[in-house]
Amino acid sequence: METQEYLLTKYQNEIFRQLQEYMKVNNLTQQDMKKKMGVSSAYISQVLNGNFNFTLKKLIELGLAIGKVPKIEFVDNAEFLGLKKEEPIIIPVAPAGKKNSFVATG
Repeated sequence: METQEYLLTKYQNEIFRQLQEYMKVNNLTQQDMKKKMGVSSAYISQVLNGNFNFTLKKLIELGLAIGKVPKIEFVDNAEFLGLKKEEPIIIPVAPAGKKNSFVATG
């Protein structure tokens, strides 16, 4: 299972990547983003240095500022890790007088 620190770092990296891409495509500086979002230079610097922990409100603000909307979805750990849920195991059995019968387990 993923740790909280791993997931926080993963999402911080994605937010950083999205902001960097937006700034590059639109030829914007940190000062431009500061003005666009109405935040301090320190705030933009924290985001670009990966040293931040967003509130949901700030995450939405940042998303809207770069023309995107964050999509939050809760999934099972196994799904997040790309693990398949167990599928039923089919065992062939041949009851008396019948051929090609199968029994599903699980």
